[in-house]
Amino acid sequence: MSNKFFDGIKHVIIEDDDPKPEGQGQAQAHAQPHTEAAPAVAPPVASFTDSAVYQPVSVPTMSTQPLSEEAEHVYQRILAKTNFNATQVAATIHKYLDPLSAIASLDERTRFKTAVVQAKAQEGLSQEKILATFDGLKVALQNEQESFAASAAATKQREIDDRQKKVQEVTDAIAQKQKEIAQLQQRLTDVTNELVGAQGKIQRAESQFTIAAQRRALEIDQEKAKYVSLLQG
Repeated sequence: MSNKFFDGIKHVIIEDDDPKPEGQGQAQAHAQPHTEAAPAVAPPVASFTDSAVYQPVSVPTMSTQPLSEEAEHVYQRILAKTNFNATQVAATIHKYLDPLSAIASLDERTRFKTAVVQAKAQEGLSQEKILATFDGLKVALQNEQESFAASAAATKQREIDDRQKKVQEVTDAIAQKQKEIAQLQQRLTDVTNELVGAQGKIQRAESQFTIAAQRRALEIDQEKAKYVSLLQG
């Protein structure tokens, strides 16, 4: 039995349990002449006199896009914990419903209503128990959502928050290193300027010494020449 069939259970039960307006049966009885009814084969449920009971179950369906493989896997896990077919109520319905599938003259709605009536008579299955099962499935789904939210929060703290903290620590370290690099670059500039200044001083001193030494060498040569001349005279 497909999930779609059991998706219509609430609609079947609620629609067919609506009472008819008071006096409707009496009005119909007076409107028809009294004739002896011919024997007819009826389904094994005395209350199924409304022709609407024999109509197929009509359940609105949701149009959804195909799920990705990962989303489908998650969906199947949720379905396994909220599947009506896995409940005791569904098992009880199947117990009486499955044998009726061999009766081709019974449509889907009639088979279901017949099975429910039999289950109620034999095992006390009621409309309230069936609908309460769906309410229980909604509670189970809510529990799954809350459990996932808690797990996601813990995972976020473990996998994301801690890494965000580490990212911030590395970012701060980079900022500190960049500050140190800037300071070192300024220090390099200062030392370079000092080097250039020192080189300039040395070059000027060397140039001045060379000029002074050359001048003094020339003066010595001139003075020597003077003495040579005096000694020879």
